[in-house]
Amino acid sequence: MNVLDRARIANATFSYDMWLDLRGVPGRRRRDLRRELRANLGDATSLVGSRNAVRGLGSTREMAAAADVADPTRPHWAVGFGVGCSLLAISLIAELLATLSWLDGAIAAAPENRVSGAMTFFPGSNLAYSPSASGFNVSINLGWVCLLIGLIAFVLAARPWRLLIHPAASRSH
Repeated sequence: MNVLDRARIANATFSYDMWLDLRGVPGRRRRDLRRELRANLGDATSLVGSRNAVRGLGSTREMAAAADVADPTRPHWAVGFGVGCSLLAISLIAELLATLSWLDGAIAAAPENRVSGAMTFFPGSNLAYSPSASGFNVSINLGWVCLLIGLIAFVLAARPWRLLIHPAASRSH
């Protein structure tokens, strides 16, 4: 097997593992299913090549759905991480746009001295604008709201309280 064959097999295995994780399949079972898929793809690659072997799999999403029943008592850490990071990024972009708007207003006012302030929807943020002979200086301290939004989104999407509600069922898998 060459590097390209290994890369195709690794990509298919990663995709399969991701769908298994999103379905709530426990880690040990996912590891066994990954090993089985990797072995089958290795055997098929020696017969028909990696491209045809991976193409012959079909949808890794459908394979994951058919491979194991989702565990409703298991937290979805990968989903929580994805949702949390996405909302963190969106809120950081919103804070950046609000900062640029505040800075545009400060520049338009053409103050002679330092101007500082905060943004109402982003508590903890501090902004300062100072005119100088060669242009201006800007100081920005982002608030804590974006991190809080990301953390809340992570917790709501991952649902870690499932470990507390069904501790015996989680350990038996």
